[in-house]
Amino acid sequence: MTHYPSEHGLGIVFVPDNRARYKSPDCKDQETDYARWIVEAWERLLANHFRSLENPQNATVSRFFRFDNLPAMMRVRVTTPNVLEALRKRDPGSAKPYNFAHSPILLEEFPECTLVAPASKRSTEWLTRDYTEIHTGDVVKLGSKYRDKTLTPQTISYTIWKHFLHPEDKSLGPDGEACNEYTSGLLKRRPVLAMLPFEYIGKEVERRGQEGEDPGVLEYSGPIQYGARKTANTRPADAALIQRASRLPKKLLRREFGSLSTCD
Repeated sequence: MTHYPSEHGLGIVFVPDNRARYKSPDCKDQETDYARWIVEAWERLLANHFRSLENPQNATVSRFFRFDNLPAMMRVRVTTPNVLEALRKRDPGSAKPYNFAHSPILLEEFPECTLVAPASKRSTEWLTRDYTEIHTGDVVKLGSKYRDKTLTPQTISYTIWKHFLHPEDKSLGPDGEACNEYTSGLLKRRPVLAMLPFEYIGKEVERRGQEGEDPGVLEYSGPIQYGARKTANTRPADAALIQRASRLPKKLLRREFGSLSTCD
């Protein structure tokens, strides 16, 4: 019985599952429910993991899953101008801010290539319809060649398999080494060694694993790095500017900048 089928790592995937959502009968929390396919994915992972301890890489392919061969699609809200413009080239009337769009998760890393199309629950159309690349406005199809690469989407089965083999980056294995796909046992804390010179980064976080509707999942490339040779918007303030800002009321700074995090 699955009590807490976490959507972390899998919640980015849109699956047209119309079945009633799941509530664990033995869980005290009867307010929260979960997508039925997420529950089945976790049951599949756990059941087959314990059957395949010596060869865990085969665990996720040994049991049938009804959504196995569907293309892995992200559902995102249209909140950025480039996504809205790309969709309006396809259908000016239907593309509106805060509508949903679909973006296929490609099998191969493809920098500066983000495909979108209007959201559709008809999964039979996903492989054959047109997609718009948001940077260039080019219209392409999955399976076609684009910039010398084939636009092959991940399947949901593959996405689950990758989730199963995802190493834990924040901890060390029982042997004190970095975790890999097959690390098991009681994990250890991973120490952090600070080295000079420091590199200043923004506090932006990747919400890909938890919030599939965040448009930042389309092009997240890590937190902003601040350095002396960056642009005016991303370089650190000089010492004189920091000293001048320290004399101003924080209420004024909050009104001007919208956040105290850049001023503290």
